[in-house]
Amino acid sequence: MLSPYFSPPKKGSKFFEQVTTHEVQNQSSTESSEENHQTISPLDDRVPSTEPLFLLYFCQFAYLYQQLARLKPILIQESVAHDPWKLLVAVTLLNKTTGKVAIPVFWRLLEKWETPLALSNANPEELRNHIRALGTHNIRSKRLIEMSRVYHYDPPVEYDLRPSRPVVSPTKRSRKGGTRSRRLAEKYPPTAISHLPGAGTYALDSYRIFCLSHQDPLCEEWTTVLPTDKELVLFLKWKWAYQQRKIWSPISGNVTKADIPLLECLVRELSEYHTRRTSTCPSNGIIGGSQQTFVVKPISASSTGKHSTEGAVKSKRKSQYAWRIYK
Repeated sequence: MLSPYFSPPKKGSKFFEQVTTHEVQNQSSTESSEENHQTISPLDDRVPSTEPLFLLYFCQFAYLYQQLARLKPILIQESVAHDPWKLLVAVTLLNKTTGKVAIPVFWRLLEKWETPLALSNANPEELRNHIRALGTHNIRSKRLIEMSRVYHYDPPVEYDLRPSRPVVSPTKRSRKGGTRSRRLAEKYPPTAISHLPGAGTYALDSYRIFCLSHQDPLCEEWTTVLPTDKELVLFLKWKWAYQQRKIWSPISGNVTKADIPLLECLVRELSEYHTRRTSTCPSNGIIGGSQQTFVVKPISASSTGKHSTEGAVKSKRKSQYAWRIYK
């Protein structure tokens, strides 16, 4: 006869086990329903199809990501990310100039000077006439020739990072007030193109976002960039939301988990952006794309009247602010 101390534990009835298990499952399902709605994303495998509220949330979430895929910002930097020199030429022309005017000039420039060596040997007067429609053509032409010359003889190498010049920080705050101060400079991270003439913040940000990601799709350098250009900011907002399922703050660089209200705000912002772009460019041309079918003509010197006067005033204003472009 076995001792009661060594007898196996007694089991409860099957009915009691079934009822208890059923009640616990219902209770845990009810308590975690709201939590699942906040944490489960469309990429998760665990989709509780028996919960109507979750299915509604899931459908809304999936619809917003379909909208994000359709509303991706199209920038010229992504089209030439395979060639850092072309990207530098593009951002030099885009600096302080709208894409509607600069992009056609960029493609025509590449048709005439296809390599850094060719552009470094370009006739300065011919190059100035080629980009005259953009304004500040004297500064831009000198910068393009010098940048191409240095790029040809000392090209950027991925593992050879050069120190960057101090740049204005978008996140620093002044000591006296809480508002952001754009006069405070901080050290910019070293990059492979920091030694090139004209490699300012806009060029360095574009290189880190597009070129490094093209060279290595797994590179996460773009996650550390805090650009000040509004189109780069919008592109990073989209990339964070679409690829990382995060909502990114361009002020602090902090990220939060994507939810429906924040995604709706981002979709609305992207929709307004595309509406503005389509309303300001012809229907057969896409600003920032790889194909441009429209031509921007400079104002003729022989033209008279209102248009010639406005053109002269704009040229004078651009020449007054020319020193700010590459500072």
